[in-house]
Amino acid sequence: MATITIEKLQKSFGDLHIIQGVDLEIQDKEFVVFVGPSGCGKSTMLRLISGLEEANDGRILIDGEDVTSLQAGERGLSMVFQSYALYPHKTVAENMGFALKVGGENKSVIQHRVQEAADILQLGPLLHRRPRELSGGQRQRVAIGRSIVRDPKAFLFDEPLSNLDASLRVQTRIQLARLHKKLDSTMIYVTHDQVEAMTLADRIVVFSGGLIEQVGPPLFLYEHPANLFVATFIGSPEMNILPCEAMEGDVVRLSQGSVVTASRRRYRPGNAAFAGIRAEHIRLCDHSDGIPGTVGVCEQLGSDTYLYVDLDSDHTVVVRTTGDVAVEEGKQVHLEFRPDFIHLFDADERALTSKPTPN
Repeated sequence: MATITIEKLQKSFGDLHIIQGVDLEIQDKEFVVFVGPSGCGKSTMLRLISGLEEANDGRILIDGEDVTSLQAGERGLSMVFQSYALYPHKTVAENMGFALKVGGENKSVIQHRVQEAADILQLGPLLHRRPRELSGGQRQRVAIGRSIVRDPKAFLFDEPLSNLDASLRVQTRIQLARLHKKLDSTMIYVTHDQVEAMTLADRIVVFSGGLIEQVGPPLFLYEHPANLFVATFIGSPEMNILPCEAMEGDVVRLSQGSVVTASRRRYRPGNAAFAGIRAEHIRLCDHSDGIPGTVGVCEQLGSDTYLYVDLDSDHTVVVRTTGDVAVEEGKQVHLEFRPDFIHLFDADERALTSKPTPN
């Protein structure tokens, strides 16, 4: 497989700077997921790695070899796109083995590799069907199988599940996780889906405006966001953020007047301007010294209930409770913020927490 190193990579389209001097190391056999909002540069980065786009500056190395000037077909990588792009008149087996056939590979070798990939992806019974006879999930598996038979150094995935319905997305996501374990290969995956990123990645790379905001294991980013952008982008629902004013020590006053203490965290010097807390770290409480609010919306999802509580006319927090909790909309409630899970950020939106090193 492959280690992929990106050094000071830049890409512009005219005056539009898409990738702005990115450095990144992807380890051999690692599953790395690129996430970020639309236009942040994550798909462009994938295309630069694959060779489908040409960099303006910087280098891309695969196993120490500089491949920046090599064409896509010379890099030994394989890419799976959002669109299946299968030949409608060819069978599953013919689609999977087509690249090898064009490359002049021996017929018996092609059959062996196709069968091997089909066994991994559970496509054996479908090898003689044509794409129109397959479901969306099956077609995407064929597209992945087409990559596997090429035995690439690394697999690149550009939002491969976007065209699938919710149920198929879950099934195919699980198959991808199992595939990574079976192949023990380097994989880079682009998505805007939180669940895909959190469940598939060994490490997540968060992009914004052509720059990397933070890199780390999913739970590390969830628990130790480097700034407000990562705090609100990683996790669903996003972290609740409230303006605050620093008082003494770890005590802050929220914009609507309530005072909370952020304990059991190490904070670097700096004045807190924002306090953040996730939905599962807010509790409903009976005592009147809790933070007062009014339930605006109550969403019962079965296993969980989400309460959207208005603290004042400008600020609403999301509270996650158990599915058997139902609170009437318009009811006055009191909230308790768990002190050990409060995040503080300065006026430049940087986390004030002294973070441990990610594993």
